[in-house]
Amino acid sequence: MILRIRKFAISPHRLKSTCLDWPLSVGQNARIRFSQHLKEIEAHWSKKPNNCSRSSNQQKYILAMFPYPSGNLHMGHMRVYTLSDVLARYYRLNGYEVIHPIGWDAFGLPAENAARERGIDSREWTESNIASMRQQLLATGVDFDWDREIRTCDPDYYKWNQWIFLKLYEKGLAKRALSEVNWDPVDGTVLADEQIDAEGRSWRSGALAEKRTLRQWVIETPRYVERLMKGLQTLAPQWDDVALLQANWIGPCDVYRFLFPLKNTDNQAQREERLDLRLKDPLKLGNAPFVMISPEHALAKGQKNIGGPSKLPIEVLNGVTGCYLPLFVVPDKLLHLGPHFMNARLACPEIDKEWLQTFNLPRHPPRKTMSMNLNDVFELAQFGGYAGYLTSRVQRDWVVSRQRAWGTPIPMVLSKDGLHAAPLSFEQLPVLQGSSNKSTIEHLGLPGGQGMLESDTLDTFFDSSWYYLRFLDPHNPNKLVDYEKAKKAMPVDVYVGGIEHAALHMYYARFMCHFLYDIGISPVEEPFHELIPQGIVKAKTFFIKNSGKYVNQSDVEKQDSNLIHRPTGEIVEMRFEKMSKSKHNGIDPMEALLRDGKDLTRLQLLYAAAPRSVIDWGEFDSRGLTKWLDRVSRIVSNYIEGRTKVAASPNGSSDEKLRAIYNTVVKKVTWNLEELQLHRQALCDLMTLTNQINDIPPEVFSSSEEAERTLRALLIMMQIFAPHATQEFWEAVQSVQPINALANRELLSQSWPETDPDAQIDFFLKMHGEKFDTTYHPRYDIESLDMKSAFGMKKDFLQSDPSWNLTNLKELETLGHRVYPVGNRIRKGIFYELSVDVEPRMPRDVFQEMVKKVGHRRDEAQRGKRKMKKKAQG
Repeated sequence: MILRIRKFAISPHRLKSTCLDWPLSVGQNARIRFSQHLKEIEAHWSKKPNNCSRSSNQQKYILAMFPYPSGNLHMGHMRVYTLSDVLARYYRLNGYEVIHPIGWDAFGLPAENAARERGIDSREWTESNIASMRQQLLATGVDFDWDREIRTCDPDYYKWNQWIFLKLYEKGLAKRALSEVNWDPVDGTVLADEQIDAEGRSWRSGALAEKRTLRQWVIETPRYVERLMKGLQTLAPQWDDVALLQANWIGPCDVYRFLFPLKNTDNQAQREERLDLRLKDPLKLGNAPFVMISPEHALAKGQKNIGGPSKLPIEVLNGVTGCYLPLFVVPDKLLHLGPHFMNARLACPEIDKEWLQTFNLPRHPPRKTMSMNLNDVFELAQFGGYAGYLTSRVQRDWVVSRQRAWGTPIPMVLSKDGLHAAPLSFEQLPVLQGSSNKSTIEHLGLPGGQGMLESDTLDTFFDSSWYYLRFLDPHNPNKLVDYEKAKKAMPVDVYVGGIEHAALHMYYARFMCHFLYDIGISPVEEPFHELIPQGIVKAKTFFIKNSGKYVNQSDVEKQDSNLIHRPTGEIVEMRFEKMSKSKHNGIDPMEALLRDGKDLTRLQLLYAAAPRSVIDWGEFDSRGLTKWLDRVSRIVSNYIEGRTKVAASPNGSSDEKLRAIYNTVVKKVTWNLEELQLHRQALCDLMTLTNQINDIPPEVFSSSEEAERTLRALLIMMQIFAPHATQEFWEAVQSVQPINALANRELLSQSWPETDPDAQIDFFLKMHGEKFDTTYHPRYDIESLDMKSAFGMKKDFLQSDPSWNLTNLKELETLGHRVYPVGNRIRKGIFYELSVDVEPRMPRDVFQEMVKKVGHRRDEAQRGKRKMKKKAQG
């Protein structure tokens, strides 16, 4: 065979655009290590235009939780934004117009305290921190939509905070209530129950919280709790453990809430408080003799050590019967005889008969009533404004009042005696932060027609409960968000943030979205579809063994097998803990960026652990990552050399092998990013692909279209993880004449690789969110099938298999269930998902147990086959 030698000229202007001289070689055999030049390459490509926005009818909304502007990024920030950036780049390559915004959760007590300590204005302090953190974020290389940037401390943002509050007030959900609250004596503000730890200490100052009775603005979130709990059931397959965390925090939703007025028995004066009474059986209201509360209840006024029931000079209006009930403080052991919630319950003649007689207490209601059904009870309660709805056993109203200046002013006017409140009009918004609350304001809704602005500001959880909507229309002066823009983008496709926000922030954000849906602002009830709650980044912490005192790593040295604190000579121990200034273990991500560069820092964060797992920063050895980049550079150099030397004959066996490798890896990486959000596994898949391409003889690149396609696929997928290094690789590849020319040579204009039409894709059944009975078929066989035809094909295929009796589908039929399709979901080139249901219905836990048993039998059968085969082979 005669091989024709053909030389391909390297385009000078193409090579000139790279940072390095390609192929990477010095002399005949020596190689330049690509990884030693990462920072030079990043500096080179950072100067180039990087317009990767795409216009498309399809949108993907990738949202990372916006940061509090402390002035410094930490590794937790770096991790969450790297995860969201990978997905944003991925979906752009898949043809979507991607929304990937950034903003600042800018109000709050920390900024106010820090500014006060420095003798400057809170706004000045916050603005300087935002400017500093913006520069740090730009240095990370994360590609945000900076034109969507918002700050919660801007009047054009908190104007809509105030508008939402007025809408809540209009709908009867925002109200001013006299109630017992948690008071932080150090920060001088009210804290929600959720901001108090198990020891009763403030989440911020660490001070023991005090109980005070104050007039506070509250939002009646318990009215929405049942809906929020039901909403979790639809999200559970995507949210996994986060849905469980929030469900546990919400608590069982099996009681009915009533808010009954109180009056003093001595002067018959009405009291401002209302009794929050939660009942499993509201019909008990018809014959309840009185109400009992625990000594821990706010109305008990500290009656801690009581031997028997103690009657209070307070009566409770039974809003269903219209009569007033006596109120008794009883020992906990008596309260616990019946179902009790919020330290209160109704006395029950059946349950409490013995001790009612012992203490000579009333055993009948003050006035006999006719029998009622549940509808009668609810109608009477709701008519009187006494609630009467199904809710959680434990969720209280959301206290949104905060006694601080640096927050959203509450748009209400109070009467001079502070007993009455009236709303401002929309035309009067925004009430500017820092406005004087002492000047008199005319308001016809108040006694005397005058009042003063409310001095409290809104809790910052209020600011972050709807910001995902404002990102979609951040500069609209007339609407919170344009409905059509929201309809196109919502819900957020992937929400990325810390697992520590699974309960509070997520609960308030979900509540607010449900409310805004009810008033026609949001097109959806649930704001977030997929959720990636990333684990924290821990760092080495050093502490004195005997005292537990934290010390700086710089003061620790190793002597023999011990760590010693140099200043004192004491023995030191080390463990990984969450980063904190008090533990002297904070790591500045800017140091990592300066030392390792953007791409290598990104790769370390992605490769060190799966997104939901904890990272022990400092334990990871990055040499494996640099070796990977060097292997890719060798492949690129081999390609360039191959295309400039001999045009070898096509190698059919190599092409078939490469084609199989290409289809397998494209499917794996797509599945791991899009369905499982396993960034680390997708990166591992690319490393495996690199090793497989690296085994290709260099001369194959001279004429193999499959080798060229596989290399291009590697680089196109690799760019979402290491954008600067990949840009250099791509530009080097474009420096030679290709076998198969591209319509557009730019890397950012490429599309995500697709599997071939005859590639094998996953075809699985799904029920109760569980995959089962997966088979594999060529794309062209199943992607065009409707769900009925696909189900028929699946059943025929399984029945033709000898192991049909070991399938879940067969087991369902054996148990007497009729299986039928109810929906399908197709990801072209990756999978065909067919959702099924059964008659009679099978509970999820029963189905899961069945799947386990079938899997166990299948495993046993396979082990038996292996034993038989081994025995036959002697």
